[in-house]
Amino acid sequence: MKINGENYELKKENYKIKNFDKIYCSLLENILENGEIFDNRTGINTLSIEGVYFKLNVGDEYPILESKKVAIKNALSEMQWIYQAQTNNVEWLRQRANNIWNEWEVSEDGIYRIYEPYGEYDESKEVEVYDLDGNLKHNKDGSVMKAKSLINGKTIKSAKYYGLEYAGTIGTAYGWINNKYKRPQYVLNKLKTDPHDRRMLISLWQDAHLKTAVLPSCVWSSTWKVSKGKLNCFVNQRSADVPLGLPFNISQYAMLLAMFAKVSNLEVGNLNWGITDAHIYVNQLEGIKLQLERYKKMQYYEKLFDSKSEDELQSIYNELKNKYEYLNNALVTTEKIEKEKKELKENIMIFELMATKEKTILDVKERDNFFEYSTDVINDKSYIKNNPTGNEDIKVLKYKSAPFIKMDIAQ
Repeated sequence: MKINGENYELKKENYKIKNFDKIYCSLLENILENGEIFDNRTGINTLSIEGVYFKLNVGDEYPILESKKVAIKNALSEMQWIYQAQTNNVEWLRQRANNIWNEWEVSEDGIYRIYEPYGEYDESKEVEVYDLDGNLKHNKDGSVMKAKSLINGKTIKSAKYYGLEYAGTIGTAYGWINNKYKRPQYVLNKLKTDPHDRRMLISLWQDAHLKTAVLPSCVWSSTWKVSKGKLNCFVNQRSADVPLGLPFNISQYAMLLAMFAKVSNLEVGNLNWGITDAHIYVNQLEGIKLQLERYKKMQYYEKLFDSKSEDELQSIYNELKNKYEYLNNALVTTEKIEKEKKELKENIMIFELMATKEKTILDVKERDNFFEYSTDVINDKSYIKNNPTGNEDIKVLKYKSAPFIKMDIAQ
């Protein structure tokens, strides 16, 4: 059929809803229906459920959402920061145009600042600084140390002193743990020398270093198992920000699984995922509702594509487009017309997505050594359009999705 002047062949393996979208959107619905409200350290309540588990066959389908866009470039560089660079230095990410850890960075003065989630900006607000034992921190002259906001537009809420040795980092967490204990190296060595070893476990949760970790790891362990020539990974996540963090984490660990498998001369198997606390922050609910509305449209069009001929589908699509153009060119507009236009625009967008998307491909280059994979990013828009990772060695090809949904991050 013809979409925006281009001819597309409808194939069920392309227009069907991907398994990960089904699992993910079902989880969102479960949290909305059965979640319990909790307060927490961020000051933003969560709607939460306990005990989530699912299995994804990464060898069959690369798990990346199509019901909303995932920032896969940042997902890859964060994973490489933790597992390849094995560093806690936030500048490493910024050099790759990845700013997701900026708010958790210990500043040059050794202070970690926590910001108010709500309210008007007050640049003059000053707070007392506490040490990591919860005591007031004093300057050399005996006065209480104080701190102001360093981020324009964000009001400081509280502050902790980590020490000048942690400036520019997130403390003793994530990549720092991997660098200290070398567990990824252990697993990679065993995959080549003793692939049925039962101790192939990477833990990012180390009690001795929790005090000096700005944010102790949410995805805290992975266990690796070879079965029938395929590499499988079992991931434990203590806490999952389902709207923002989870899609990111799933896509990046699927890439890590594929990279480990490639350098070990193994096939890619399953990604098994367990979550203790799966939650939605209450300030993310509108974004979640929009995503679920899109998902329901995807379900509707999948059934429609199954039941109608290509000529019938072309007529339905043309009618949607014509109706939108008619309303868009109307001399007079009303609130009702604007609402109908918005609905038609969403329907057209989802119809076009379902008709034109293909199976997303994760293409990982042959390498003998995991640490030889490129960590460079090509920030050229035309390049990223075709390969959103921006990486020459780890590519995600033919990825199409509904647009990105902006939602608030809880610090």
